[in-house]
Amino acid sequence: MVGIEKRRVQRTGSSSYIITLPKEWVESVKLKSGDYILVEKFGDKLVLIPPNVEPTQLRINIRVYPGVDVPQVFRSILGAYITGYNIINVVFDKNIPELAKFISDVKNLVRIKLPGIEVVEETYNTITFKVLLNIQEIPLINAIKRLHLIVNSMLQDAIELLKTGDLNIAHGIIQRDDEADRFHHMIARELSMALLDIKIQHELGLSNVTEALSYRIIARNLERIADHAVNIAKRVIAIQGLRNSGPLIADYLVKDTELFNKAMNSLYTLSRREAEEVVNQTKQFVETLEDVLYNKIVVAPIDIKEKVIATLILDSVKRIARYSNGIAESVLNIKITKTNELDVK
Repeated sequence: MVGIEKRRVQRTGSSSYIITLPKEWVESVKLKSGDYILVEKFGDKLVLIPPNVEPTQLRINIRVYPGVDVPQVFRSILGAYITGYNIINVVFDKNIPELAKFISDVKNLVRIKLPGIEVVEETYNTITFKVLLNIQEIPLINAIKRLHLIVNSMLQDAIELLKTGDLNIAHGIIQRDDEADRFHHMIARELSMALLDIKIQHELGLSNVTEALSYRIIARNLERIADHAVNIAKRVIAIQGLRNSGPLIADYLVKDTELFNKAMNSLYTLSRREAEEVVNQTKQFVETLEDVLYNKIVVAPIDIKEKVIATLILDSVKRIARYSNGIAESVLNIKITKTNELDVK
């Protein structure tokens, strides 16, 4: 059965209404006259569930051939994970050089980057992963808050790094990126599954598909901000510390972080006014950064290598501001999905 059908509502008795069920659907789920079905209410929607339907176990087979590297294999597994597959079976060609090490590297990367996934079967050239993640254990907004805390701590450390040049702080920022990736991937999976199943959408507290898409943008922007904190750390390491421009850039990263946290607070409170302030302040902040670049970095009497690195770090600061702006815009969209009346003043 494809598409949408209209079914007339008919009254039976004094307090009940009935509609007929499509024949193709009844036959496909093996229902017969006299059987019961489950009716679940989600907001203003009803979902009909045949009693013999078991939870869906989506399975995918991935075949890996010689010539690809570990990150390529991981990206395929990641795509299956985010899409919502429960069983991911990976078959490796027997002619892959150093096959045992290759498979071991794949397993280690999956364990580091993807939460709730375990190896349930394994041979010398196959691995079967099963996703055991229970979305009820970590509600969507809690996962978002956890990712926010991780990213904020990375930014706070980046500020300290720019002020002090302590490279131990830089290495700590880089290591924490794996944790940010794990929460981002988990959130992406939850939201993908919500697009496929209205029951999951309801369990995550989402009003509709549009809201799910807005949360997906927010999670992606959080992950991108974490990436730029890592970029800042790596660039400071590359030059062994910014001796002249570090404290100056740190001051602007402080303002950047305040803008970021304001955007996230607008999400938690669903404040349209606060989100609008972030949008307006981002524009002004980016213009200020461009002025700082040309008037305080480009013309400054500092070493050319530091000047190049400082320019790249300022670009990361600018991009963090724009991702914060994207979060605020998504909050405005979420606000709209939850109301049919809005006062703009």
